[in-house]
Amino acid sequence: MSDVPASVIAELNALDGYEKMLAIDRVTVEHGVSSDELLRLMEMALSGTTMSASEPEWDMSISRSKGSVDPMMETTPPPQTGAEALSEAHRYRMEYDPSSEGRSRQSQVEQAIVCPACRSPLGIPSVRPIKVTCPQCMTETLFES
Repeated sequence: MSDVPASVIAELNALDGYEKMLAIDRVTVEHGVSSDELLRLMEMALSGTTMSASEPEWDMSISRSKGSVDPMMETTPPPQTGAEALSEAHRYRMEYDPSSEGRSRQSQVEQAIVCPACRSPLGIPSVRPIKVTCPQCMTETLFES
């Protein structure tokens, strides 16, 4: 059984969208549980079921822990061929640059995608190919599809 307090799980269940995704990521690091286990705990809290003591839990997944990460254990994600699109793009705040040039670019936003480096939502026009610099991690990516 994990050591995630019920109050934290209740707070996670109250969130939705991108805020929920960020909070789940934070809780997995803080409490040393896998995201699959945390999602299962959240579902159990919503349905009102609990784990019985007679059913041992064997979780073989590796969870992230606090502190440093061994660089030899890091795996690089496979290169993406296209942009990962987000549904419900209107729910994400796409205001990075308050200048008049920034506002004119923001008016051209037609699609929401995810930064392949840091997973931040980005608003982009439908023009391809397009070179995008993420304002969160400053990674420059060329999207061709």
